[in-house]
Amino acid sequence: MANVPCIPDFSDAMDVDGTHVTIRPIEPADRDRESAFVRKLSDASRYYRFHSSMKELTPALLERFTECHYPDDLALVAMVDTASGPEQIGVARYIREPGTDRAEIAIVVADAWQGKGIATRLLYDLRDLARSGGIHQLYASVLRENGRMLDLCRKLGFSLERADTEPRTSQLGKQLPPLGEDSQ
Repeated sequence: MANVPCIPDFSDAMDVDGTHVTIRPIEPADRDRESAFVRKLSDASRYYRFHSSMKELTPALLERFTECHYPDDLALVAMVDTASGPEQIGVARYIREPGTDRAEIAIVVADAWQGKGIATRLLYDLRDLARSGGIHQLYASVLRENGRMLDLCRKLGFSLERADTEPRTSQLGKQLPPLGEDSQ
């Protein structure tokens, strides 16, 4: 298997409190970083992301999460350089519903990096790449107790679509404007 990005030639960068953060597509070579990232999340952050008390990604999930098939699915990671090498501090992904122009998104940022604009930047980049891939609507199933994610979605223009059949979640959605038109 080749260690190539799931979408070529995309990267973004931002400065967070004096630290350079690189945003790029996840790659199969990121398996160990993705696994370590999930293990290091607090119990609450893992619960909010996976809607369960999962402690570690299964091998099947790890493979699925690090091998993208753009434009149908894509994951972007936020990375920082540390003394021991690159470290993943966030990930945002979308997965298209088969045969539609609609995709579900999910995001999680390492606890120490939350509240610093990383999730917002990841979602803006993910939105733009989704639009380029023919996605016209994004949605997220969010635990009702996850106030930070609900606030972020609302800040980015998502609105309540419906309360899911799962009583713990709400579904928020956003119609994407055509390419070339700016939106929140």
